[in-house]
Amino acid sequence: MEDLGSFFRRYADAHLKFEADALDAFYHFPCLINDLMGVHAIGSVEDLHTYNQSFFDELKNADLAMAKSMLIEQHSALPGGSRAIVSFRFGNSENNLIFDCDYAFALLKQDETWKIVFAQLDEIRYSDLY
Repeated sequence: MEDLGSFFRRYADAHLKFEADALDAFYHFPCLINDLMGVHAIGSVEDLHTYNQSFFDELKNADLAMAKSMLIEQHSALPGGSRAIVSFRFGNSENNLIFDCDYAFALLKQDETWKIVFAQLDEIRYSDLY
């Protein structure tokens, strides 16, 4: 079983692909994503692609070249599930910070693989460059 630190490092790296299906394998369907615009019910990979399209466009326009994650907290109180708080940093090809953000996640194990069932954005901090 992959540890959550590795899971979220792969998740951050997947953003560098800018592909609609880059994040599909990380999510359970249905799932919920709570961001600055409210709660989004994601029922399928197509819903996830639609949800992520503008975000991927923003990352491309900002010249994303670096994505890092740091597992801040992990609680595995339920069998087959876990809660995690993760900090992400996204930078450009000149190694400048684009933005960083913190997320809280609820995950479950599905066929020995972690899947995100809920993601909640805590806050997003943009660099003065953008």
